[in-house]
Amino acid sequence: MAEVVANGVRLHVQRLAPAGGPRPDAPVVVMLHGMVIDNLASFYFSLGNALADAGCEVVCYDLRGHGKSERTPSGYGIANAMADLTALLDELGIDRPVHLVGNSYGATLGLTYGVEHAERVASLTLIEPPFRIEGLGEEMARSLTQVLAAISDEEVEEWLAFSAGRAVGRIMRSAQSLLRDTTISEDMLATTPFSPDRLRTLPVPVLAVYGGNSEIIEQGEGLANLVPDCTLVVLEHHTHMVLREAVDYLRELLRWWLLRRDEPIPVHEFRGGKTFELADWVLNRTVPTDLNAERRAAEATPAGATSQAPAASGASAGVSGES
Repeated sequence: MAEVVANGVRLHVQRLAPAGGPRPDAPVVVMLHGMVIDNLASFYFSLGNALADAGCEVVCYDLRGHGKSERTPSGYGIANAMADLTALLDELGIDRPVHLVGNSYGATLGLTYGVEHAERVASLTLIEPPFRIEGLGEEMARSLTQVLAAISDEEVEEWLAFSAGRAVGRIMRSAQSLLRDTTISEDMLATTPFSPDRLRTLPVPVLAVYGGNSEIIEQGEGLANLVPDCTLVVLEHHTHMVLREAVDYLRELLRWWLLRRDEPIPVHEFRGGKTFELADWVLNRTVPTDLNAERRAAEATPAGATSQAPAASGASAGVSGES
């Protein structure tokens, strides 16, 4: 399956089933990716196949305007995203509660959907959800404005042209178009904050995962204090990009959450080695002036000579704009 028209929008959808087909009682897992610099591939290759192999029926789809889904000029508010999701479930014939797994903005969408449509949700797994009682829309719109400024910078344009690689360049060009040619930033500004009273009565179990070095780590405690049935997992030495950094543990954690919750929760063991921290320029969405220094120095160095130019700090990561 590749395309489904839901809520009047053509959505790119991929379904993953266990070997031999899904069982009648198999958990149905719907994955919600992040905003702008993201698409269904981030879940398809990280958690989707692993959960299908474990016995789940998995649905991955590109949100409106992302990946291979239709890019409408408007309609990017969270109410539109919820309507898209409801219509997609109906078109797929999924009439029992589903387990929503969201990353970043997708986690915020999942939590909002759980509040508004609890009858259609079996559980929520929220990976690094931006969560605020006040100023949520302003924070999301500001983040998108910063992302657009960063990926439109001359240094980044040069990096895309010469160093980023075809796949990264395609994703970044798509993000530029989404931010420039649609109302996504304005629509995000209109996002209303979460209601504490409604969160306190949320009847859906929640698994919330944050990186210990994430820039929004403090929001996790607030979420856990409000939601009555919330399991908060903080992965030390990890950042907002925990889906990429700790995918092996997340696979184990999700198998426990969806299939073996009567057993003890898996322990995350940091065995030393790399500690993940977001560079200051990524946190501030400020592009370093030496992003292309290594390539420029290499081009200026005569054949056979050795360049002593330092590599740009964080250049290999590009510009982080996943939300």
